[in-house]
Amino acid sequence: MTGIDVALVGDERQENLGLRSIMAYLQEQGKSVALVPFLPEDKGAVLSAVRELTPRLVGFSIIFQYALDQFGDLMGYLRSRGVKSHFTCGGHFPSLRPTETLELLPCLDSVVRFEGELTLTDLLNHVERPEDWRRIPNLAFRDGARVVTTEVGPSVPDLDALPPVHRDEPRYAADGIKVAPMLASRGCLFNCSFCSIRQFYGQSRGELRRVRSPRAVTNEMLFLYERKGVRFFNFQDDDFAVRTSSQLEWLDDFLRELDRTGLAANTRWKVSCRVDELRLEVLERMRDHGLMGVFLGVESANEAGLRTLNKHVTAAQNLAAVELLKRAGLAMSMGFMMFDPSSTFETIRENLGFLRAVGEDGYFPINFCKMLPYAGTPIEAELSAAGRLTGTVTQPNYGFVDPAVDWYEALVQQTFARRNFGADGNVALLQQADFQCRLAQALGLMNYPAHFQDRLRRLISRTNKLALDTMELLIKELTARGLDPLLDEERTLVEIAEREWRGEMETEVELAALLAGARPVNNSPQRGPQPAESANPMRPGRESVAARSG
Repeated sequence: MTGIDVALVGDERQENLGLRSIMAYLQEQGKSVALVPFLPEDKGAVLSAVRELTPRLVGFSIIFQYALDQFGDLMGYLRSRGVKSHFTCGGHFPSLRPTETLELLPCLDSVVRFEGELTLTDLLNHVERPEDWRRIPNLAFRDGARVVTTEVGPSVPDLDALPPVHRDEPRYAADGIKVAPMLASRGCLFNCSFCSIRQFYGQSRGELRRVRSPRAVTNEMLFLYERKGVRFFNFQDDDFAVRTSSQLEWLDDFLRELDRTGLAANTRWKVSCRVDELRLEVLERMRDHGLMGVFLGVESANEAGLRTLNKHVTAAQNLAAVELLKRAGLAMSMGFMMFDPSSTFETIRENLGFLRAVGEDGYFPINFCKMLPYAGTPIEAELSAAGRLTGTVTQPNYGFVDPAVDWYEALVQQTFARRNFGADGNVALLQQADFQCRLAQALGLMNYPAHFQDRLRRLISRTNKLALDTMELLIKELTARGLDPLLDEERTLVEIAEREWRGEMETEVELAALLAGARPVNNSPQRGPQPAESANPMRPGRESVAARSG
């Protein structure tokens, strides 16, 4: 059996637009390509697909280093079962650390750095002739005992010249509403210390941020609406920028295109942005053309943390941005790093005070995490230079100046892991319920009881207050009793955690009862097969929790 040219392997729990863009470009060049979803617990499915497809080349999408071990295990599994194809990979960590990638993944033959459309096509054209690889920009490979990295090539100058990304059947969100991810741009003009977006795009020759034309974006949306039945578009741009005059001109054209195509009236959409880009009149115009939700890159609410993260905003601006979204009536979620390398109990208290100020009204469920030192970021370099970078290459970490904060962060992580990041935790369920209600009512697909939103707000308020009370109680016990006595007496810690968990369970039971009272209207779409992990458009992508906005 004659095999195909390329099998692209990556996480597809949310559609991988990077792989799907490469797939579309390769197909336009006449190559035969297949997309193979990868779940770490099901390596056998990838093996079966690769054996059936017998590709000349297998390309793996490894965004950040936290997935390296899983993909290394997959590559070893495939090699041990006779797969001889050329193995290459791409993503942020492979692009920024190609030598370490090839050292850590011995089954790998090459690394495609930065944007993959052009480089992977060149590699495929010469894959059987390694002597030609040195001519291919943005490539890394072994030459005996050393690693060769070729010259850095240009980024794709005109995104409109790329074909639309390859699409399968859309995923379903709540109530059978079809959702599709979108990209209007690549890159970011800002340089937050924790984010690798600037480093990934900034090393290529070209603009730091490039945009598609408003008509190209809306034409793709129109195709998905008319041909695939998509009603909600989740823009995954790192920063849906609307601050400068040129950005506002782009937005004006985009909104006119939404009117021209009828998409403004029949679909809804969501974006991610910085706090210093929001103005009420702009938000209201976007809302009146279908904007329903915003993921806001807040990250910190104390001045020390904002300086450490290089955000170039103030805590007051963060608070004002949240209030603007509430005034505009838009659904919202936000990225928030309770812990960063500068954290002390004083800054943590400031962060808790901010979360209480924005979250006690129950407008949205608060979420929080620890900043992660992604490879190639300025904060990783600073931590390394200071001797504070710990862990391994694939699981980097850092400690705090005060050892008691280390223990506090560990306790918070254990107590809130399911609430904050579990697919069935309070944050995901409440965000989904809020999204479901707003979207279904906006599109005329569901009837909700008059009391639904008030009761939902009370539930969100309660889970927010409980989380904040729990974290404040942990600080109080640590500072009043001291670390060692508290750790010796585990009962106190267990009681605090169990109180939090009981409250979360009660919220989930009440939410299920509340949702059971909603009823579809006659024009509700036919419910199709639901994905294994239901889409939640108000949450960022799984691999970009700490690097979502610039």
